[in-house]
Amino acid sequence: MTVSVNRTAKVTTLTWTRTDDPQSHIARAVEGGHLEAALTVLGMQDYRDLASLPKAQRAKLLRRTAVLADELTRRVRHLTVAHRHHGASWAELALLLTDDSEAHSTARSIYKAGLTQMGLTSTDAGTANV
Repeated sequence: MTVSVNRTAKVTTLTWTRTDDPQSHIARAVEGGHLEAALTVLGMQDYRDLASLPKAQRAKLLRRTAVLADELTRRVRHLTVAHRHHGASWAELALLLTDDSEAHSTARSIYKAGLTQMGLTSTDAGTANV
């Protein structure tokens, strides 16, 4: 992985190059405040903290976090398809996705959603056809 996160006691720095982000997804997540919003929300203790925010701030955090979550969900689906097509069993995928090797239906659902997003059709052999 070429994107790096360097931490010191006082500062954390994200580093990447243009070749690490050819479609500017990372740059947009940072420049658009999506990453900042998601990390802010992650740092809050619980629902009460989120609910106590002023409405405009809560709405801004919600929208920006949702944008990042949507893109990450799409990437998880694509990774699931790639991992399955390179030999991962349903149990392995389930364990990676849910920490439960018996959650095969969840793994299959994420796999099928990935195929759909990619415009592919499923085969039982763990490969896909355009």
